[in-house]
Amino acid sequence: MVGILSIVNALVSGILIGGIYSLVAMGLALIWGVMNVINFAQGDYMMLGAFATYWVFALMGIDPLISIIISFLFVFALGILTQGLVIDRIVKAPFVSQVVSTFALLLVIRYGSEAAFGPYTRRVETWYTGITYNISGVILPLPEIIAFIVSVGVTLILYIFLNRTYTGVSMQAVAQNLEAAAILGINIRKMYWLAFGIGVGITAIGGTLLSTFYPIYPEMGAFFTFLAFIIVVFGGFGSIFGAYLASLIIGLSETVSALFISPTLKDVVAFLIFVIIILVKPTGMFGVESS
Repeated sequence: MVGILSIVNALVSGILIGGIYSLVAMGLALIWGVMNVINFAQGDYMMLGAFATYWVFALMGIDPLISIIISFLFVFALGILTQGLVIDRIVKAPFVSQVVSTFALLLVIRYGSEAAFGPYTRRVETWYTGITYNISGVILPLPEIIAFIVSVGVTLILYIFLNRTYTGVSMQAVAQNLEAAAILGINIRKMYWLAFGIGVGITAIGGTLLSTFYPIYPEMGAFFTFLAFIIVVFGGFGSIFGAYLASLIIGLSETVSALFISPTLKDVVAFLIFVIIILVKPTGMFGVESS
């Protein structure tokens, strides 16, 4: 029989891992919402952020909590480059062309990284790796606590950027009505570039935080891409707040369900919740019904 303490530990663990999920999902939600492009390579940019963190730590000894800025800027720059070379050419293309192009991008990044770094698993060992706190039987891993706190901070910064700055408001205007935004003089192409760069940059922060307690390898982004799609649709297409809340719900559903069923089936529970929400409200929790 599952005890109360086990349930509390599962709830805490679910909330903490949900914070990591949110960084991948919010980046995807931003790109999807502003550009209406589905980026199948989203999780692979997270992997690049994790590898950037590893190499900066291995070669220069820079702590991941400091190299967050480095990995964000590195992947942000790659995102801008990707936008200019690939995404700009498919923004107005048929949906199938977008899917094929971003999936090809996924393959280039994933297997290019495997060719460059090898298929090996790597780890970042910091002074706080493996440290846990036991508070009345509730286990709190320090790396995951730090990751959750940073995810909350990134979410607040993103919210302020989107709602309190001219650029952020312009980006939302592009997402809501492209033609009206163009009439108002907003540089659509610039907003697209920023949306993609910031979207993958946020995901890279997730990779940096994940590297402090999760193995790093070229194909690690596959699972997180799949989960990000579930979360974004669950939360509502293009909704940043919806993506964050859905991330926590999915994280909780995985950890709590693992107490009652085989842990290998916990992702099935997350998918079932997703299906139920879509059947009840196809636009997701915070999606807007089209008129």
